[in-house]
Amino acid sequence: MVIRKLIVVRGLVQGVGFRPFVYGVAKAKSLRGNVKNTNEGLIIDVEGSKEAINEFIDILSNNGPKNSKINEIIQKDKSICNYEDFKIEASTSQKNGFTYISPDMGTCNACYEELLNKDKRRYNYGFTNCTDCGPRYSVIEDIPYERAVTTMSKFELCSSCASEYKDVKDRRFNAETNCCSECGPQLALINSITGHIYEEEVITNSIKLIKEGNILSVKGIGGFNLVCDGNNEKAILRLRKRKNRRTKPFALMMKDIETIKNYCKVSSEEEEVLKSSVRPIVILDKSHNKLPEVIAPGNNTLGVMLPYTPLHYLLFQEGIETLVMTSGNINGTPIIYSNKEAIEKLSKVADYHLINDREIYNSVDDSVIRFVLGKERVIRRGRGYAPTYFNKSGFKESISLGAYLKNSFCFYKDEHIVFSQYIGDMDNTETFARYESTMKKLTDIYNLVPKLIAYDLHPNTPFYKYLDKLPGKMIGVYHHHAHIASVLFENQVKGKVIGIAFDGSGYGEDGTVWGGEFLISDFKEFKRVGYLNSVAMPGGDRAAKEPIRMAVAYLYKTYKGEAEEQLLSLSEQYITANRKLRIRNYLEMIEKNINCPKTSSMGRLFDAVAYILGFSGEISFEGEAAIFLENLACSFKKAEADVDVEGYAFCIEKQGDAYVVNTDNIIKGIIDDVKRNIRKGVISRKLHNTIAEITEIMCLKLSKDYGIKEVALSGGVFQNKLLLEEVYESLSKDGFKVYMNSQIPCNDGGISVGQIVIANEREME
Repeated sequence: MVIRKLIVVRGLVQGVGFRPFVYGVAKAKSLRGNVKNTNEGLIIDVEGSKEAINEFIDILSNNGPKNSKINEIIQKDKSICNYEDFKIEASTSQKNGFTYISPDMGTCNACYEELLNKDKRRYNYGFTNCTDCGPRYSVIEDIPYERAVTTMSKFELCSSCASEYKDVKDRRFNAETNCCSECGPQLALINSITGHIYEEEVITNSIKLIKEGNILSVKGIGGFNLVCDGNNEKAILRLRKRKNRRTKPFALMMKDIETIKNYCKVSSEEEEVLKSSVRPIVILDKSHNKLPEVIAPGNNTLGVMLPYTPLHYLLFQEGIETLVMTSGNINGTPIIYSNKEAIEKLSKVADYHLINDREIYNSVDDSVIRFVLGKERVIRRGRGYAPTYFNKSGFKESISLGAYLKNSFCFYKDEHIVFSQYIGDMDNTETFARYESTMKKLTDIYNLVPKLIAYDLHPNTPFYKYLDKLPGKMIGVYHHHAHIASVLFENQVKGKVIGIAFDGSGYGEDGTVWGGEFLISDFKEFKRVGYLNSVAMPGGDRAAKEPIRMAVAYLYKTYKGEAEEQLLSLSEQYITANRKLRIRNYLEMIEKNINCPKTSSMGRLFDAVAYILGFSGEISFEGEAAIFLENLACSFKKAEADVDVEGYAFCIEKQGDAYVVNTDNIIKGIIDDVKRNIRKGVISRKLHNTIAEITEIMCLKLSKDYGIKEVALSGGVFQNKLLLEEVYESLSKDGFKVYMNSQIPCNDGGISVGQIVIANEREME
């Protein structure tokens, strides 16, 4: 019996080789009809025997292309048309359609082998790709996915590439970004001082320059990277100086997985992600083999990735195994992605520019992940992940503006939350301009007309000036509620939880800076039921940059009039003449309450302790002091059984409806240990153990009061692997079900997800 069905396949089915796959299965099953991309999804019109069509649908559902992801298959019976053959038809666009945009994908094995094969026509061609790999989101201007709406449209296929495109047996059948050295993008090397352009032997010259110690800006898939030899300490130090990046670790790209294993400890799960199509930066523990310490000063870990484009593979020749591969930007500004801007802005950093003429439409930073408790945790969501789609029904068309730091945004359309790539910190005009342009590009593609706009309630948020440009009802969302909601959404938790939000800062209900919070929370509401005691932030936001200020604040709270004496009793390593004057100034500010907002932030407590343990400079990147403490704690070996690492004493006091953690005894214990010359690693481990114990006891108290045994952990402090593991293990031992972020960052990069869910849940009341 011959039947006909109209099948709509929704999900990640464009830009992943799905049409060629459908075509192949249909031909194998002797089916007739057609398949095409639309902005509603992949539409298949198919005729044949009932048995063959059922087998066809089963194969689509369970054995699709490796990078595809099907969320929904809709089937409709139709009248017989008597099609004669099966074809791939031109894409069409509906007015209000919705389909996924594929993220960019790292070079597949087949293209890699072709790249290095002298007998193949793409030998040493830096833009080799196929249906299984290559640029997608970074070059897509509109949907449905066709070459005509990508930045590859200006490159007309040569006869050989056109033949591959039409050949159903070729892996480049219907590959929209297909190209070769005859018809595709070309490389050029530019001297940043003289402007001289090298168009011949570009790769050979680039390798030579890198080996000589030069710094290159290299255009990748989603933007430029600054690159130098990972074994050349002088070149790395020069890059630090030129980029004004004092201590923040540099990411590395290594030739292959064997090279990574030579310098890092790699689990099977980490290896799988490193070699996946995402090709993220993975934070790995160092092994005994050493690279220059200046790559990641004082760190026990390295951020490492494998090559993700053919161009990168080609740079690893003539003995090069490790490259520093850091974002191509001036510190604090967004990644540069146009040739013109790179030449204008990076010429004082890079000696040469390795550019190409394939334009980037959507800038995307490298993604960063870390494995904790055996599970992948996304720290920065960018290339390979973005944009991300979450299924969710019942919401209004809406948008969430995200957080001030590590910004991303979300919008809701046609039963999907669309989660943008990492944008950056909104403390400069360049990042805000990138934010606006990225939001416009994505929302224009989906014809978004928001009915709701969710935003952070901080009174000084830069988003207020943006709100007037958007239609829809404004709904303010508190920062830490959004953190917890992001966990609830990702883990599909219903009902109330004990939400623990530990981070650097976020505006609270009482107008102070929160960050050490225990909340009873669901999607719609929260109640603050516990927190760290508040201390002053002398100088306001400056205190988040200068740990000495928070050390003074905590010692003043603990010792009052004796604070100066206690600080000055520390080793001269910590206290210089200049710092003595600063300490007295900060104490006076606190005593007279001059520009001293209050904070309950766990991040600021870590800053204070970091200063006490020797972190004496300014913070050059967010979380630097906390990372300093984590590395100290991890330097202490558990095997040293003779060393006491039991946590410090603390007190939990009931104030009204909330429990307040009094930190006085913690600070006293740390100061006493410093005076007794206890090793810094031991002190830091004791602090971590103390915070884990505080969290456990608070949860036990709150569970007894509210009858809740589910806990949600979020906030940037939980990027600390040691702390997260200790908190998880202690709570699990007590019978709590513990939820954490995984695919949504626990830092402020995940705030926008929580915002959009909270705003819509409130509207559904």
